[in-house]
Amino acid sequence: MSLQSTLLGKPSQRLPLKLSRQRRLALGYLCLMSLPFLATFSLNMAQQGIYATTLMVINMLAMMAFYLQFPLASRLKQITLFTNIDWNISRHKQVGQWLGIIFLLHPILILAPRFSLSFADGMHSLISVVTAPAMLTGIIAWVGLLIWILTAICKDSLQMRYETWRFTHMLGFVAIAILATLHVTTIGSHGQFQASFKLIWWVLCGLSVVMVLHNYFIKPLALRAQPFKLLDVTQLSRTDWQVTIEKKGAADFSFSPGQFVWLNTSQHSGGVNEHPFSIASCQADLPKVSFIIRNLGDYTSKLNTLKVGQDVYVDGPYGSISLAESANAKAIVLIAGGAGIGPMLSLLRGLAQANDPRPIRLIYGNNRPDQMVLQNEIKRLEQTMPNFKQQLACATTTGDGDLYQGFIDQACIEQVINIAVPRDWGVYLCGPKPMITAVNKSLKALQIPRANIHYEQLSF
Repeated sequence: MSLQSTLLGKPSQRLPLKLSRQRRLALGYLCLMSLPFLATFSLNMAQQGIYATTLMVINMLAMMAFYLQFPLASRLKQITLFTNIDWNISRHKQVGQWLGIIFLLHPILILAPRFSLSFADGMHSLISVVTAPAMLTGIIAWVGLLIWILTAICKDSLQMRYETWRFTHMLGFVAIAILATLHVTTIGSHGQFQASFKLIWWVLCGLSVVMVLHNYFIKPLALRAQPFKLLDVTQLSRTDWQVTIEKKGAADFSFSPGQFVWLNTSQHSGGVNEHPFSIASCQADLPKVSFIIRNLGDYTSKLNTLKVGQDVYVDGPYGSISLAESANAKAIVLIAGGAGIGPMLSLLRGLAQANDPRPIRLIYGNNRPDQMVLQNEIKRLEQTMPNFKQQLACATTTGDGDLYQGFIDQACIEQVINIAVPRDWGVYLCGPKPMITAVNKSLKALQIPRANIHYEQLSF
């Protein structure tokens, strides 16, 4: 995975009678999940027992949730429900794990009534199911789904390139979707004898496959028509690089501070060679766009091999974080850990561009002092912005009294913000997952409202 830092975002405060953004998304998702269930029950269906009906409802909802995994991961700007990439990817992972459990239990729940009668009846039914030719597609889909979900869960510990994992992940689930649909439409009385039942599920399967084709084949054609040019690759520290690109020709591109893009520096605009990175520059820098990237993987370790002048393909921007979420905040604190300085710097530059008069604080932490990047620019901003200060934090003990010794913890945050009025602060976070978790606990202890804490989990 290319983006090792996480930039997070919670909904801003709203009137009590209004649903939050995340709840509206969840409600819309649940409504979509119920559509095939309602459509199926509108058909002429034979009466079944409570147990069989319950299983059918669970299976239909699970299948629809499985189909919805494809648009959740497809980065669809045209459909409002699927434009919140952070929420989509988080739900994609969570739902995928639950689907693994549900489909693992599927054959067990089907055969449970037989085993409740007698062990002999249960074993006879199990052997009949496993050996029946009509069950082959279902068995392959069941085994494949479990393997692919486990692979996704354990991908960080697998010795596999991100691009290879992503390609097999996509291809495998397309095959599983087709096999699972074939199983659903050929097993049971509804699948065997009702054409309308088959049509519902094949249309859903077809739409899922179309999502994949759009993301991997159709969208890249549009990206190829509007390439960016690589302007510069500069090493900022022993672990961090600054990559700067520029849009070519009349290609339109704009973004908000805190957003991110999928960056593709290969010779092809399609495929699985794109990697998500947060933008570090601000609107005033356009047509130039900069990224601060830490060397943390296969792709980022080869940034020095990129050639100035080559074409770069950009899909984005994405991300729902915005400075508008803190429009009513009395002050703002930006908390960055490691490579998380990129999007925090974008927000800081945006605040500087607007000459924001509020108290603005940056807490920037690293393991070593020589990993602190762009300190000259940040120190200039301390002198030119109305009320901005930076606090550096270093995990390694140093003799520098200006550095907070240790990780970014509650004591560090208390030194920076005015804890007498914590509810008035807007907080933005970006950094590794352990840092995000620890900082969130500290902010909670300081009684900063959850609605004032903004972050997006970009761990793809």
